[in-house]
Amino acid sequence: MVHQDYKMIDIGIHKGEEGLNKLLEETNKILFKKERAIIAIAGLPGVGKTRMVKSFVRLGFGNFRRKDILVIDDNIIYSTKFWKLKWEKISLEKKSCNEFMNSINFKILFFSNWIPSRYIDFADILIKLEAKEQERIARLEKRYRENPMKVLIQKMKTTLPIEAPFACRRLMVLSDYNNEMRNWNISWMLRRLFV
Repeated sequence: MVHQDYKMIDIGIHKGEEGLNKLLEETNKILFKKERAIIAIAGLPGVGKTRMVKSFVRLGFGNFRRKDILVIDDNIIYSTKFWKLKWEKISLEKKSCNEFMNSINFKILFFSNWIPSRYIDFADILIKLEAKEQERIARLEKRYRENPMKVLIQKMKTTLPIEAPFACRRLMVLSDYNNEMRNWNISWMLRRLFV
């Protein structure tokens, strides 16, 4: 199902904790109107997409517990009962994405990929995740220390293409230059434990 009649709302450019508060507010607005929210996270290789969504798997997201969240990162479904991550590689194609989404249980799906629109045709929110270029390159060098050619290949990726058909309701740019996101997730996890 492609939603070409949607007009995209620009949520703006946000940083760290303030950005996650805005994302949580927008997610709660969506879930007030419907049962599930799909949040696509796009970003150049090395900006921290996987780190962000793994934190949601382990710690939850705002007022949502881990059981409410499904994370698919580069076509890997992550889950955990405690801290250690379990993962399952899936084969996902755009033409069968709606059927797949309807077959799984979640309140919030975080779908993370350099090009999410290659695999899904709709998201309630599209997040463009950003990082300082020197941090991004340092992460790539650490990730591919055994294969420096891969660092060069990943460094050449400088744009975030959108592959049609793809529609989304809201667009947000999010950065975490001061590494505030993890602390935000931990503080929300502690609030949920004592409420």
